[in-house]
Amino acid sequence: MLSNIKLWFLNQKNLLRMSKFILTTIALLLITWIFDHQYTGLKEYIPNQLMLTVSVSVDFLSNISGVFLTISIFCFTTIVTVLNKYSSSISPRMLQRFIDKTGVLRLYGIFVSGFFYSVISMLLLQDLDSDQNVVAGSFGIAYAIIAMLGFIIFSKQVIDNIKMSNVIEGVFNDCDKLIDEEVELRKNAEHYEDGESVTEIPLVAKKTGYFFKIETDEILKNLNTIKSELTVTKRIGEYVVEGEALGSLKIIESKKLDEETKEELREKISQFLIINIFNNREEDYHKGIVNLTEIANMALSPGINDPNTAIVCVQKISSLLGKLLSTSKQFIVLEEDDNTKIIYQSYSVEDEMYLAFSQIISYSGGDPLVTKTVLEGIYMIYMMAGMSAKEDVKKYFDSSYSILTANFSSEIHLKRFEHIKNKIEEHTDLAEDSEIK
Repeated sequence: MLSNIKLWFLNQKNLLRMSKFILTTIALLLITWIFDHQYTGLKEYIPNQLMLTVSVSVDFLSNISGVFLTISIFCFTTIVTVLNKYSSSISPRMLQRFIDKTGVLRLYGIFVSGFFYSVISMLLLQDLDSDQNVVAGSFGIAYAIIAMLGFIIFSKQVIDNIKMSNVIEGVFNDCDKLIDEEVELRKNAEHYEDGESVTEIPLVAKKTGYFFKIETDEILKNLNTIKSELTVTKRIGEYVVEGEALGSLKIIESKKLDEETKEELREKISQFLIINIFNNREEDYHKGIVNLTEIANMALSPGINDPNTAIVCVQKISSLLGKLLSTSKQFIVLEEDDNTKIIYQSYSVEDEMYLAFSQIISYSGGDPLVTKTVLEGIYMIYMMAGMSAKEDVKKYFDSSYSILTANFSSEIHLKRFEHIKNKIEEHTDLAEDSEIK
């Protein structure tokens, strides 16, 4: 039940971001009602400079309500225009990132709430004498100043976030920080050593949808007295069908468990592997790499035809994957206590390379500079990768080389591609010789 409530809040977070300013409006209206209607004596403690007469307040609130309504419409139009640009020129899947980064819903909520505050305040002031001093107008002035400051910040953020180089750099920087954390977690990750008797219980999806979240705290709470290791093999964000395997629970005990106990544990733990109708929008390192891949693919499309943007994306992707594959492990420990470990199995080296480059290789066919950058990028990954990953990276380089060079027949292009291949071959031979010695 609690998980479903949390899931509802996550699914409705865009609406809640705007709605919270309605609560701010209600709070302001309540304060003004206390000062102007219920406990008028409290106004003696407020400086006269902050008080306005009812007539002045109504005139100001009337004007500002029209301003708020006009700017709300203008903001909505601006938001839709920018979102259309993201959909057509950058990546449709990055719309939510733009909304989160720029706080567009927060600003829109401020102006809508300001309109409601102004209109309702005028209704509350109509029964008061026109020369009576009230605080409603002063609060309206303060609200308008805050709203305009927010609009200035919003305008700057929108200008920054529609420039392609800023978008790419922003995605790269966010992803780079997450990969640093991922690498550190992988370095420290260790499996339990199996005991005398190990019971493995498969965990499956309870319904069809996107694998959304792992409730690690609840899992640890329910397994706190059992020596166990939960390994999640399905990746967050992947689509699953009811009954599909998500992972396995390994019970490390000296005695075997009966079938009834196994089924009880399976049902109890499976409910904390959350399936949702929407994909996970939370940022992780893989989401950043996918975003850069999508920007590159969009730039290589015939409608946009911007190979230089794709080249920048390939260079950024290569740098990120090189750092990520510098570790020998492809899993992390999400949470652990004295008895239980929750292991999240990440993508293999081959999967990471395929997901990052396969579409770019397909879209870039025939462009020599993009092809050269892709091969150089994979070579960069090979040089940065750990010894355990180099073999798989080399295999992917060879496959990509065959696909990419098939589009060219001119020697002027082929000799540049072959130069990169010779470099990676030399380093492979050197690595093999050092292992033999």
